[in-house]
Amino acid sequence: MSVEALFSDLMQELEHTTTLDTHEHLVTEAEAIAAPRDFYYLFKHYCQADLVAAGASPDDLAFFDDQNEAPERRWQDFSPFFNRIRTGAYARAVMLVIHDILDLPDLNDDTCIEVGRRLQKIAEPGLYHNILHKQCNITTSILCNRYDNKEGYPDNFYHLASSVEVTNIMDKNGVDNLAAKSGISIHSLRDLLECLNKVVCDWCTDDSVVGIKLGHAYFRSLEFKKRTFYEAETIFNKILTNELHTLSAHEAIPLNDFLVYELVARAEAHGMPIAIHTGLQAGNFYRISNTNPLLLQDLLLEFPRARFDLFHGGMPWVREIAVLAKYFPGVYLNMAWMHLISPAQSRSALSEWLDIVPNNKIFGFGGDYTKVEKVYGHLVMARRNIAQVLTDKISAAEMSRQEAGTVIKRLMYDNAAEFYCI
Repeated sequence: MSVEALFSDLMQELEHTTTLDTHEHLVTEAEAIAAPRDFYYLFKHYCQADLVAAGASPDDLAFFDDQNEAPERRWQDFSPFFNRIRTGAYARAVMLVIHDILDLPDLNDDTCIEVGRRLQKIAEPGLYHNILHKQCNITTSILCNRYDNKEGYPDNFYHLASSVEVTNIMDKNGVDNLAAKSGISIHSLRDLLECLNKVVCDWCTDDSVVGIKLGHAYFRSLEFKKRTFYEAETIFNKILTNELHTLSAHEAIPLNDFLVYELVARAEAHGMPIAIHTGLQAGNFYRISNTNPLLLQDLLLEFPRARFDLFHGGMPWVREIAVLAKYFPGVYLNMAWMHLISPAQSRSALSEWLDIVPNNKIFGFGGDYTKVEKVYGHLVMARRNIAQVLTDKISAAEMSRQEAGTVIKRLMYDNAAEFYCI
């Protein structure tokens, strides 16, 4: 079989393999249908970061999305920026939607208005089933930060509960919100821990919750240190004794560290997985050094029986994160978002991971989008990457075709289903 035929054969198998989408931020279908749809709809979320990197100002972004302005006028201003980012991977997912779902040859002066019309035409009940099930062969999705609105999703959507409300206590409002959620009054750090117990138990008894998400890399370092009760209590009492006081991010770290350790201890005891954002943050101007996955080593050593899903491959630290998965039985690697950031780096990472890490510890796809249409574009990119990596390994006699078939099933569904008990 030629290399081209082998790649095509693997792509066909990937397309026919049921996919578990390990990480999404999708709004409800009702919200998606109600959203205004024009050409710029497809550029919200990640593409906006590339637009900023290409020189677009906040005023530019606001104008591109201004529904009171004619789309032709907005396109005129948007087009030069689009030409700067269209060769990047974020825009590549958009173009796959335009080609494959909207059946248009390109996004340009002639098609920009038609893109909006066709997006509006498909915005009807059944949108999610048509995109996710029929076009993507995704049967199961795991959502992040949507648990409080879980009634708006079908039964094949599962949830990661957010750790924010139980670990990021910065002021009296955070204390009151946690007390209301748990039904327990908080007058001390011990009361706070009782609330944490109650909330975690509630999550563990909810069949729709399959894990807990730590997104701390957006506002602090991933270097969580083990703190004493006294250290945490000293900080927490600043809130209790002054209702107007808000902890600074730096001031809150000892309390935050303590609560993260307490949360992970309870998750470990209940067998509940912990998902952690590692690597590149979405958007612009973040401190990337905070997200190096090697900063997690103390936490991983403290909880050897806990299960950790490390998101986004720690990009750009894709080699470092592989060592964590090789060292620690409870550490798994998730390629959510990776194929969108850099297909080339994702292929390189996956190839090395398959050399370094047991193949049951890699999750091959997570769309990580707010817009359902672009999940399709991302999945096409992911399948191409996986097919290319496996083609190369088979061609180099590092893997048999039969073994590649096993890897496909594990990457696309089985590994995540086993890890999250779905």
